Amino acid sequence: MQKLILFFKGLIIGIGKVIPGVSGSLLAISLGIYEEILQRIEHLFSNFKENLQFLIPIGLGILLAVLFGSKVLLYFFETYYIYTVVFFIGLIVGTVPNILQNGKRTYKDWLFILLIFLGMYFFYTKLEFPEFVPTNNLSSFLYILFLGFVDALTMVMPGISGTATYMMLGSYTFILNLFANPFSQIGYCLLFGIGLLIGVLLMIKIVNYCFQKHSTLTWNIILAFLFSSIFFLLLKIIDLIDSTNIFSIFLLFIIGFFLISLTNKE
Repeated sequence: MQKLILFFKGLIIGIGKVIPGVSGSLLAISLGIYEEILQRIEHLFSNFKENLQFLIPIGLGILLAVLFGSKVLLYFFETYYIYTVVFFIGLIVGTVPNILQNGKRTYKDWLFILLIFLGMYFFYTKLEFPEFVPTNNLSSFLYILFLGFVDALTMVMPGISGTATYMMLGSYTFILNLFANPFSQIGYCLLFGIGLLIGVLLMIKIVNYCFQKHSTLTWNIILAFLFSSIFFLLLKIIDLIDSTNIFSIFLLFIIGFFLISLTNKE
């Protein structure tokens, strides 16, 4: 039963990875397994069998959600865009109470959070790159390695949305198609995977160090990233809200909020 629970938690995290503006690692925090995942990966060989029994069900859930969720999400984003986004806004907002429990904050902390938020706002709304189309040359191969590293960064660091970052980089369509059709683009998948592996190993060590040595500061940065994710998603749908859909939008927000709130650690 425990492995099945971990598998379903992996599914939720994996779905978060392919939704623009949603952070899979934030969902992992809300599910109560984020810090344990980091510790078990960093110290994988110290208790190898037990760590694998914990990590494999989660990994399988994430993998299946990414491979099959990409196809499903393409349909929902094309057909029910605003409702899909609102539901995931509810999921993200549902993580806020859990994160606020990690330390007391002074006005200086909130000022720091505001500055990080403004930096993320500039990053997501003012910077924009042309659409990436691979051309089978060295620069494309190196860029795909870089995209794998970016995925690791956004996967490990809570609050930074990988898909929002890919949209800003002009690479979201490429990544979504890569996840949806991995076997037809096996070379690109290998390059992406190498960048991802290098990034995960490096970022886990960095994030674990930050939690151990600068816990309050780290949680403040995560909170700022979370607020920026919510704001980024709201910008995407604000012009689509009207009197004909406001009730459905509110209902889906409440459902998303309470679904993720139920998983918060006590």
